Formats: sequence, structure tokens, C-alpha cells
Amino acid sequence: MLAYLTAHWRGDQNIAQSLFVNGALPYFVLETLFSLVYMLLMFTRMSTYLMSPLGLLFALIFAWLVCFFAWLVWSVVGTTRSAIRTLRSGGGVTSKILAIVALTLVVALLIKTASDVLTTALLVRSYAT
Repeated sequence: MLAYLTAHWRGDQNIAQSLFVNGALPYFVLETLFSLVYMLLMFTRMSTYLMSPLGLLFALIFAWLVCFFAWLVWSVVGTTRSAIRTLRSGGGVTSKILAIVALTLVVALLIKTASDVLTTALLVRSYAT
């Protein structure tokens, strides 16, 4: 397991595996979990009698953020290194196109993550006031 994580971190995996297995699949799993926790939090906010699990929901959001940002750093670094390695190598045109797509998706992911962080911060702030 550690060898797999290290291989991705160093960019040693091929670009398709790096992008799809280590990038897209975990992203959709984590986004689904975020959406479920967010909907649960919104339900709790609308239901005045359910305010007791509020601390649990904030703990869930915090745990999700820790997991997400750990994955984000690992995924972005490994995918970027793999894409750069693919572009520098003598690989085929298809792999080079996939590397360019991967770099574009990394930028899009970082922009989307900034938006999600802002949304979460505003939600937490609304509970604080």
C-alpha cells in the first residue's frame, strides 16, 4: 500500500491510472460524502428540534476536510508529476493529450475546491452567528 502511494506521489504511475484511479474515482466518492453531510447539515438547520447533533455534524465536516485535503495534495502532486513525465517522455500522442487533459483537470479541481472551501466557510460562519 505504501509503495502504491509513494509511486503515485513520485509520478511513477502512468497518466491514465494517475488521473482516473487516483484522481477521478476518489474525487467523486469524497464529493458524494460532502454532499450527504451538507444535506444533513441543512436538514438539521431547518429542524429546530434536531440541534443536539450539531457538534457531530461539524466533526463530520472536519473529518471530511482532513481526508479531502490529504487526498487533494497527494492526487494533485502525483497527477501533475505523472503528466509532466508523460509530456517529457517519448510516449505516444494519445498519452500526451491525456497528460494535457490531466493538467487542465488539476487546475479545474483546484478552482472547484476553492469554491467548496468558501461555501463550507460561509456555512460554518452562519452557524457561529
